[in-house]
Amino acid sequence: MKKTLILYCSNTGDTKKYAEDIASQVSADIFPLKKFKWKKIDDYDIVLFAGWIMGGEIKGLNDFLSHWDDDLKSKDVIVIGNGMGMATPETRKRLIDQNLLDMYHIRFYQFQGSFDMDRLNLTNKLRMKISIKRLEADPNATAAEKSITTIIDNPISYYDHAKVERVVEVIHTIEREAQA
Repeated sequence: MKKTLILYCSNTGDTKKYAEDIASQVSADIFPLKKFKWKKIDDYDIVLFAGWIMGGEIKGLNDFLSHWDDDLKSKDVIVIGNGMGMATPETRKRLIDQNLLDMYHIRFYQFQGSFDMDRLNLTNKLRMKISIKRLEADPNATAAEKSITTIIDNPISYYDHAKVERVVEVIHTIEREAQA
């Protein structure tokens, strides 16, 4: 049986919740990325990383991928980017491009999460306000992208059950294929 590890970076708790829910359904070990001891990576066959998205950057991903050559290249790797924006083919492609995910053999899933400005620390509140102002002024931004400018006054509460189930099924498929 393949053993699964889930690592995550979470800002307001939404990414952590997704990671915990997937971990409970596939009997995975789970750690915040910063607390994982990389010397234990050989104990795992499947490694999932979940990070929150800000400004198109999947937080913690660079740290995670810094272990690619030494620790992750031989694993089945899944990456989840969780953000407040709608998961569309265009935003998925932009995340893949911006985070250089096409350089790796990785399964990537974009999740939509909740968002509430009141749950951010002061630094991230300021960053978000600046990002929203830039987005509002961007003539190339799509209507879907601009729709998130309303979040300052209207928190989003969302949980992507279908994506969680999809990732759980992918992990189970990897496990079944290893047994065959």
